[in-house]
Parts: sequence; structure tokens; C-alpha cells
Amino acid sequence: MSNATNVSGTYSFDPSLGEMTIYAYNLIGIRGTALVQEHMEAARMAANMLLGRWSSQGVNLWMVTLQSIPLVQGQSTYNVPNNNITMLDTYVVTGGATFTGSISGTTLTVTSTTVGSPAIGMAISGNAIINGTQILSGSSTTWTVNNSQTVASDLIVGETAQSTNRLILPVSRTQYASYPNKEQQGFPTTYWQDRLINGNVTLWPVPDGTQTALSFYQVSQIDDAGFTNGMQVKMPYYFYEAFVYGLAQRLALVWAPERVAMVKPLADEAYQIAAMQNIENAPTYISPMISGYFR
Repeated sequence: MSNATNVSGTYSFDPSLGEMTIYAYNLIGIRGTALVQEHMEAARMAANMLLGRWSSQGVNLWMVTLQSIPLVQGQSTYNVPNNNITMLDTYVVTGGATFTGSISGTTLTVTSTTVGSPAIGMAISGNAIINGTQILSGSSTTWTVNNSQTVASDLIVGETAQSTNRLILPVSRTQYASYPNKEQQGFPTTYWQDRLINGNVTLWPVPDGTQTALSFYQVSQIDDAGFTNGMQVKMPYYFYEAFVYGLAQRLALVWAPERVAMVKPLADEAYQIAAMQNIENAPTYISPMISGYFR
């Protein structure tokens, strides 16, 4: 077996939407030199429609983020982020801290605290905060975190080794409507996500003040695609082919209808191959209940 040595040693291939668009047009027989502004406008619309389709087709793992919402005693309903597609695993946090702050690079600036205070070693989460962000050092209002990022001033939840998480389960609109006392306070055990355009989540029982935050993994909307300043499309390497072939199929509907029958099978195959890689590699256990057979 040969041992290749003349290789790049880099892993930075990340084409812009413009480069992908030119290749997609090439796939349907339109060369780059023939493209005009109208072609690019159609491509921008087609690219965003395709990303919208992907958000509907399943859980895009690269768009799963951990969100946290500080809980208030007696308040049952809370807004979810505007880019929320749906909520996944959801739990209630007790202990820890909630505070308002912003992040620029690796500097966390705290403007006010609600419960507890930031501390070294604390894992923090909130809208737009990178999963796995942790406070490394600092004091008072200025702290250093491990992941460089830009986060506007917002509510942040911090968890320590002493914090505890309790998983809660989703219910339907009908199940929530069946609860006789929707204002009953206690430790929340269920939630109902009302999937409006500006959606929210309602907890039951209503928080009684002993809980710190509601944390949940959400499937987020994929970032808008555009051509400004060589903008790239937010997706992992193994989805590039699926995106280009999917884009080519949509563009063929407009500019080369005779090519649709050729491109569509390629687009479907490329998406299926990428989707098979877009899974969590973990075992599944199925255990039948047999207690009913015994007395």
C-alpha cells in the first residue's frame, strides 16, 4: 500500500456561496462567463429556499445549540430565540447563576447579576454562546472564556459542579389544555412549545422560585446565505456536495428545464449520503416490558 507524502496537510476548503453557485451553474450547462445579475439573484433565493428545506427535513447536528432561559417564580411562559426551529432535550437547572453580559473575543463583560455570580470554572450558556464555553479567569465584571466569539448583551446562565439538571418532557397543546390548574407552582416536569413565528415555551407546574434556569438543545435555523464579501454557507464539509447539487436542481428549473431530470437523482443521492453521516454515533437500547406476564 502506498503512503502518500505529497499532500496539503490542510483542512480549510470552505468555498463561498459565489464559488458554489458558479459550479452549480456549470453542472446545468451554464458557464461562468455567461452569468449576469439575474442569475445571481435567482441563486441567492434558491440557496435560501434549499436551506429552509433542510431545516424541515431533520435535525441538522451542526445547528444544534444549547440555550438557557432564566426562570422567574410564578412565570409559566418564556420566549424562545427567533432562530428556533424546535426544542430537543430540555432540562431545569437548579443552582448556578444568571446574569446579563456580553462577549467580545474571549472577554466576558458582566453588567448585572440576577442570581448568584460568575465564577472561575463555570460553564455558561445562552443565546448565540458557543456550546462548551467556560469561564477560565477574571473577577468582578471582567472575565476570560475559553472560546473566542461575539455575543451581544443578553441573559446568560452559568452552571457549576454543584448545579443539578433535571430532564423534563414535552406535552402537546391538547395535553397542556387538559391540566386543570395551569397556575400551580412547583418543580416543572413538562413543557409545551407553542411553535409560532415568534414562539414560546410554557412550563407546568409553574416555577416556584427554587429553580435557576430552563436549558434546552434547540435546532436552529441555518444562517442566511448571501454573496456579500465572499460569504460562505454554514454547513459541514460533508454537506457541500449535497448543497451544490440541490442548488443546481433548483436553478435548472429556471434556466435549464431539460437538465432537471439529470440533476435531481444526483441531488437526492448526495443529500441521502450526507444525511447518513449527520447522526450521533450512540447505541440504542430497546427493553420490552414483561411485568404484565407475571403475578
